[in-house]
Amino acid sequence: MDLLTLGEALICFDSGDDTLDATGVVRKYVVGAESNVAIGLARLGHSSAYVGRVGRDSLGTEIARTLRGEGVDVTHITRHAGAATGILLKERLRNGRTEITYHRAGSAGSGLSVDDLPADFAGVRRLHVTGITLHLSAAARAAVLEAMRRAQAAGCRVSLDANFRRKLATRDELAGAFAEAAALADDVLLGRAEAALCAGSDDDAAVEAFARGLGVETVVVKGRQGGARAYAGGTVVESTALPTTVVDPVGAGDGFAVGYLHALLHGGSLRDALEMGGRVSAKVIGRRGDYHGLPFPEDLDAHTTAGVTR
Repeated sequence: MDLLTLGEALICFDSGDDTLDATGVVRKYVVGAESNVAIGLARLGHSSAYVGRVGRDSLGTEIARTLRGEGVDVTHITRHAGAATGILLKERLRNGRTEITYHRAGSAGSGLSVDDLPADFAGVRRLHVTGITLHLSAAARAAVLEAMRRAQAAGCRVSLDANFRRKLATRDELAGAFAEAAALADDVLLGRAEAALCAGSDDDAAVEAFARGLGVETVVVKGRQGGARAYAGGTVVESTALPTTVVDPVGAGDGFAVGYLHALLHGGSLRDALEMGGRVSAKVIGRRGDYHGLPFPEDLDAHTTAGVTR
């Protein structure tokens, strides 16, 4: 198995360019940082598996069916009758800003626990987790940390995407949980704002000192306008932003993770991984939806995928 990931997938109701109160028509689809990564790597030819809980309801059925249809192994998705599948509302406010509202408190997905994990991580090449799941519940946090420990014990590479959600936790809680999980990771991915929050300053020197001080093999800080900088030991590798028309910014970070992991799973260099992360991210934000812009191999330019595609 190339990738194993765990978290909470939800169903999104998206009103497009209107506020929810101004339209009677919404688009419905599966959302979730970890499920996006599982789908993205499956589309690029990797074997991927997803661990999570959904309700024993029609929305839970849609999540499992969507992931299975995208080629993701859903053996470890469990159905629970006592809790509903979580919902996300997405709308464009009158000031042009996109507003996200979650209805996930007490959801089936937030009840993820250590009992949901596969007992054996042997044969898994990469475990990918995000900071979102760390704040869904105490049980979900324990599941993430235990998965990271089991992966390490099995010789599996572990990546952590900070993915801070201010609606889930305070600044101190986000930074504290991230630091605990980062100690168990081989690769850490952060947006610039997330790195600045943890560093206590947006100053370049402070952000770099924070990244180097984590003690993680590779720390990637993604720029606000695209591009990224990676710190790996004493080495610094950078990639520049791609010219992109932004249709929907949601999912950009997940797209970056997909490209980054895709390159590394094929033995690409750190520079390959940063460039592929930017390439996939650009594809994602060029379309509406959470995972809909994630590319297939034929969607990636040959010169950017040389050496890292099947």
